[in-house]
Amino acid sequence: MNLKNKNIVITGGSGGLGKALALEFLKKTPNVLISDINKKELKKTANELCCSFQLCDVSKETNIKNLIEVAQKKFGHIDLFCSNAGITSNLKRFYSIEQNACWEKTWNVNLMSHVYAARYALPNMIKRKKGYFLQIISAAALLSQIGDSAYSATKSAALSFAESLAISNSHLGIKVSAVCSQYIATPMLGFNNDKIIETKNLISAKNAATRILRGVALEKFLILTDKHTNYFFRKKSKNYEKWILGMNKLNQRILEERGEIKINSVHKFI
Repeated sequence: MNLKNKNIVITGGSGGLGKALALEFLKKTPNVLISDINKKELKKTANELCCSFQLCDVSKETNIKNLIEVAQKKFGHIDLFCSNAGITSNLKRFYSIEQNACWEKTWNVNLMSHVYAARYALPNMIKRKKGYFLQIISAAALLSQIGDSAYSATKSAALSFAESLAISNSHLGIKVSAVCSQYIATPMLGFNNDKIIETKNLISAKNAATRILRGVALEKFLILTDKHTNYFFRKKSKNYEKWILGMNKLNQRILEERGEIKINSVHKFI
């Protein structure tokens, strides 16, 4: 997709990858609207980037509906909707029995926000015979996330929804990209600045955003920000049983060394 002068909406845009994506998009077009649930950080980022903003809790359908209406009123139409907002359950140990409230919140943010966005943005895109959904998902959708079943399950569901969205609407001019990245140095992982040391399993938000835009330019459905996700996914596909056993051993090793599993430290063991 040629992003020149396109109208773009980003959820979870006040920091982390969302902010990095906004910065990259703004190099292509001035018509970028960021949204977030954090009002203070949202205003701060919007002022810093000199772009439009709209407060939005993506777990609530009415908020997404309003966000899209605001963007359409401001820009006339939406060319690309980037569903970036996401959360983890952030539990200390995993027993497959997270509370319902945890599952429901994670489900609503990580999956239903994508459904709501399509529900309200898709009709106008179909009418115009063009539109783009950029779904920021996770490598957890392909490989699972040790220590967070709610995150893994909802990200897998989000990938499945992205597939359905593409399968059902590609012939109508609708493009879909699903970004399945491994660990990105963002506040979700405890990183609050760009001064990080990248490893094979950890990249900066800036570099991730750059690679994502390359994928968008090629209109790829599956966008990976590193080679290792593809490597591990191929290993999983080749021998599912062996992969499960290997992940279980990794799970045990982390528990033995740390006594708990935190999403912000798993990448150090891979």
